Amino acid sequence: MRDYKNIKVPKKYREASNRVSVKRVSIGGLPRKRSSDFIGRLVQMLTGAIIIGGCYLGWLGYQWGAHSDAFMISNVDVKGVRQLTEKDLKEIAGAFTGQNIFRVDIDGAARRARANPWVKDVRLYRRLPNRISMIVSERVPVATLDNGKGRYLIDEEGTAIEKVTRENTNGWRLPLITIKDAKIHPGEGVTSGGIAEALALLTELAARGGWRMSEVSVKADAPESLTVVYADREFKLGSGRFPEKLKRLGEIMADAAQRGLSIAYVDLRPEHQAALMVKNSKAQGTGARVRKKG
Repeated sequence: MRDYKNIKVPKKYREASNRVSVKRVSIGGLPRKRSSDFIGRLVQMLTGAIIIGGCYLGWLGYQWGAHSDAFMISNVDVKGVRQLTEKDLKEIAGAFTGQNIFRVDIDGAARRARANPWVKDVRLYRRLPNRISMIVSERVPVATLDNGKGRYLIDEEGTAIEKVTRENTNGWRLPLITIKDAKIHPGEGVTSGGIAEALALLTELAARGGWRMSEVSVKADAPESLTVVYADREFKLGSGRFPEKLKRLGEIMADAAQRGLSIAYVDLRPEHQAALMVKNSKAQGTGARVRKKG
């Protein structure tokens, strides 16, 4: 058996290092990359051409639709109208006549509609091929406001609608609010005096029931002096806490009826007391003043 321990290896067969060397070999990746770039550019060009062609066709379609007789407005369908007159509707929608449905000014018609004091809101829609739909929300009068110079219908937001005349009464039977020298402009909100408190009070009275609302009158020159006039009686309520005050008023009137008292007015503005003026009483005579704890 040979002994390999003492064998010498020539220097030329020895490696300079014991490290394993790794060499990278190109196997033709470059041509593949060039092919991929070409395909990407081709896709981009085709996509751009499709977009441009689509835009051009869309423009041609719009031009045809904007000048075609098939899209000339023939009718305007109106919903939600009760108080607007035929004249009002012609002023709002008259501009649609003979107009192309794509070119008509919808926003302008909406502005004209909202300028009418009866119109609270309006929505307009195009209905192809040749119709316009208009849905109107009208203001609903809840009271008549008297400022000493005239009477005006107002809605629940305190917006003045129109002046009441013999021609436009329409059988309105509404409660009356009086505010001396209140500035009233149809279509605008009234901010004078205790208008907000008066409207809140009327809402509470209507909700409670038992009141003939067309016979209710509210003096609302100032919130703190708010007074209801009803059935030849005055009820001074002031501002706020209406449910509580009306409950106390009901108890007082029921007690007065049981005692045979005829009440001229009741002052419920004090928080824990009520002042009463009695018209006549067998027990106390005319004009007696009674203070009752709440």
